[in-house]
Amino acid sequence: MRRTPHPRGGDFAHPLNISDILSVCHDRQDLLPGILARLRERHRYGDLPPWSYIRLRDSNLKFYIQGRFVGRYDRRRQLRRIVFLFRNTEEEITRKFILGMALSQTKIFPWFFDLGHNRMVIDERWFAHLGLPAGDGTIGAEDFFRLVHPEDRGRLADAFAKQLAGELNPDKFTYRLRRGDGTWEWFEEQSVYLGQTGDGSPCRIVGICQSIHAHKISEDGLRAARDKARESDRLKSAFLANMSHEIRTPLNAIVGFSRLLTTEEDPEVRKEYNDIVSLNNGLLLQIISDVLDLSRIESGRSDPVKSRFDLRTLCREAVETFRLQTPEEVVLDVEKGLPSCTVCQYRQGLMQILANFIRNALKFTPKGFVTVGFERKRDRLSLYVRDTGIGIPAEELDKIFERFYKVDTFTQGTGLGLSICKSIAEQMGAQIGVDSAVGEGSCFRVEMPIAE
Repeated sequence: MRRTPHPRGGDFAHPLNISDILSVCHDRQDLLPGILARLRERHRYGDLPPWSYIRLRDSNLKFYIQGRFVGRYDRRRQLRRIVFLFRNTEEEITRKFILGMALSQTKIFPWFFDLGHNRMVIDERWFAHLGLPAGDGTIGAEDFFRLVHPEDRGRLADAFAKQLAGELNPDKFTYRLRRGDGTWEWFEEQSVYLGQTGDGSPCRIVGICQSIHAHKISEDGLRAARDKARESDRLKSAFLANMSHEIRTPLNAIVGFSRLLTTEEDPEVRKEYNDIVSLNNGLLLQIISDVLDLSRIESGRSDPVKSRFDLRTLCREAVETFRLQTPEEVVLDVEKGLPSCTVCQYRQGLMQILANFIRNALKFTPKGFVTVGFERKRDRLSLYVRDTGIGIPAEELDKIFERFYKVDTFTQGTGLGLSICKSIAEQMGAQIGVDSAVGEGSCFRVEMPIAE
């Protein structure tokens, strides 16, 4: 380093060129020579591009900066002095990178509202997440609220309007946004304003929004599981109450009339008592059978097996099973002209469904006909039991297959038979249904794909 004498004695180091001390770089290129050349050409400013950094020549120390070079000129526009204005942004960039890495692992999107242009400046990841074009990374207030679900739009717009008016509201708001594919996604929003102007309006509104869709789905699942558990408890209590009542009714008759039989001497009366005991024996056996069927189905122990059989034979066997239980004024028979039809289906399950349909039809048909048959509809097979009984009101049809549901509460039975039919049909991949009109009778059917 060259030294020159100082006017007051001693000496001082000769000034060095700035380029001898440091370099100002961007993308590994030294910007300093070009900036100095522009200043000598009477350009007053030399602004540094983003991500510029200083590197000291003697220590290789490097740090990011933001700043500019300013030229000072005399009256003849000759460059006399260069002022270098900058600030160290190393820590700021480090924090920004760390925040960016943290946010990239989440579904949290920071934003601020540009009051001058009425636009939200939002993290570009938000657009990519929703499948929307990012554009310049902003979205107008009207365009944003058009994405909000109609049920949530008013509440969110009111809260934002209050925030614009300077009313601080730190509450969180949940709402749904329409994705690019038309589906809806749940978000949670929180915002604050930074400072206020003289008229009380905020200087700037900043906030974050976070996708909580997965949490909402999980929450809905937990709520559904809770409701299902509560319903299960309710059904269990209803089941015990119903079974207690239904079992006690025939059992009381059996016990009471059995005692009377031991003391009664009149043959006619004894026959009447014996018929009552026999009838209630049948009712009790049916109740126990229904309970066992329901228990087997719900425990998963029911494993239907397919086999080949003739549908016409199945219908005839079902009819013969109930021949002795048919009232005198009712004709129970197979549909006339049924053809032979061999299929590969769940024989035991279909027989059980037909038996429940026939039992139900006989119960509500005081006189007339109960007919069992089947028909093919393209690629589906339909077995049916049609009766000319009292029929079912239209408003009751949707509930008829629910457990313990009975159209007539005074009719004997547990209300489980049709529900069991539905469960068996679902196990077989079939569907059951009913057509009915009051005073005209009913037609219960089970439909399934044809498998010959």
